[in-house]
Amino acid sequence: MNVGFVVSRFPTLSETFVVSQMAGLMKRGFKIGIICDKVVGYPYADKDEEPISTLIKNARNWWGPVQKMQPVIERLPNGARDKISVSLDIAFSRKLKKFDVIIAHFGQSGARIARVKKRRHIHAPLITIFHGYDVGMPLKKGRLNQYDDLFRRGDLCLTVNGYFREKLCEVGADPEKTDVHRMGVDISSIPYCRSERVSAPIKFISVCRLTEKKGVEYSLRAFALLEGEQDWFYTIIGDGPLLPELTALAYKLGIAQKVTFLGSRPHGDVKEQLARADAFILPSITAEDGDVEGIPVALMEAMAAGLTVISSYHSGIPELIENERTGLLAPEKDVYRLSQHIRHVIDHPDHCDRMARAARQTIERDFNNQLLNDQLADRIKTLCGKGKVAEFDG
Repeated sequence: MNVGFVVSRFPTLSETFVVSQMAGLMKRGFKIGIICDKVVGYPYADKDEEPISTLIKNARNWWGPVQKMQPVIERLPNGARDKISVSLDIAFSRKLKKFDVIIAHFGQSGARIARVKKRRHIHAPLITIFHGYDVGMPLKKGRLNQYDDLFRRGDLCLTVNGYFREKLCEVGADPEKTDVHRMGVDISSIPYCRSERVSAPIKFISVCRLTEKKGVEYSLRAFALLEGEQDWFYTIIGDGPLLPELTALAYKLGIAQKVTFLGSRPHGDVKEQLARADAFILPSITAEDGDVEGIPVALMEAMAAGLTVISSYHSGIPELIENERTGLLAPEKDVYRLSQHIRHVIDHPDHCDRMARAARQTIERDFNNQLLNDQLADRIKTLCGKGKVAEFDG
């Protein structure tokens, strides 16, 4: 079967879960094509390595040569911009007709396909996967009805957590065609390597794009409350618009000598850093514009690797982490509670060991890419009337 993925930009470092899903379907015998607004540079992986090599060769700009006009179109008033964008989506929709099924990542991509389907230019079943900002931002603005065409014309809406499914169903998504399909990790490539803690300092780490919703400001403020403590270091991997501001905050709080900003790193380097760390902290928050997490894959990788995780009661994160059993959760922006959790990690290694073992079991059972990709393959086959596929082994 020929599966078409529709995304905004490809490939994107912060969306490795998309590449993972594509690769999983390729291993299960599906042919993969990619339609996007822009094929971008990818400095964090060798383009000659699989699966990136094959996927980039199969990626096409939706609007072809007209794509270069997109920045100009985006600056137009809303009405004119939408009218021109829909017209161009339809004009170049022939690229979508070769697919047996279309998977749109993020609600906005699904809505574009639904508008084309509404005009009967394509007929393939449409699966849309919602991840975070595509629910949180329109929810805050009271504009989830922007997906009305998608709810009517789409064949399956999948959300990465139960919270998003609930919100979509509240505004008109058919519960029979809306389900949870989680993102996951390749546990075979992430060995559980928790080692016995023998001495200080305790090494904390965050891996994320440095944007408001990741809440790194609050982890820095929490560490600053550990006045006089000399037994920790904090490493932050990732780039983003808040890097200068967060670097300045570390100096202002007087903890810069114990905080290291490494910037973006290849995935292999990230795994090496995780293997050296004791605990992972990601105190996500709802951003001012409504942007929210789905369930961060970075938390899953940390849990699979054996780190103690500290996060927040935010969006779908409590569906991943059970407080004091598989990790530690604090209310959003609660700096004092975060600092208590950090102190707990430093003072209670035995409890951290128990939580880490339970966290790995959670990932193996519920966030295992092999099982999730089997489920997605079955959904595709069922949707296209092909029956259930055999479970993939290896």
